[in-house]
Amino acid sequence: MIYCLIITDLNLLYNNYFENFTIGYFTSYEKALETANRYLTEIEGFNKYPCKYDITEKPISDFNCRTSADEIFIVFGWNVNDNLDETDIVESDCFVSYDTALQELNNMKLKYHRNEWCIDKYKLDECEWADGFTRV
Repeated sequence: MIYCLIITDLNLLYNNYFENFTIGYFTSYEKALETANRYLTEIEGFNKYPCKYDITEKPISDFNCRTSADEIFIVFGWNVNDNLDETDIVESDCFVSYDTALQELNNMKLKYHRNEWCIDKYKLDECEWADGFTRV
């Protein structure tokens, strides 16, 4: 299992829209929790505005392909509304093989009707959103 840490800015919740920051994917719940606590107390923006964190488990579908992994791939599909917000987001499980993720992308395109698609790569135990945020 991999643990995804997302922090939500509670001031930007409106009409079923919310501003999520995907902080990263971690190899243990403890690492994700430690990172969440650090962000909420030390990182610009996250420590000044009301935010909450969520840690979710994500399975690795092709982990048997390798004995260890330091990066994962996830397939995402989404639409864009009139306000240019991403909506109707679907995502796959995690994969350690890009080729397996590519196969899943093709399967998901047949199953879901979305306008935009991508395969994202994440380094495990590394923060993707490291600089915090400011409001203008």
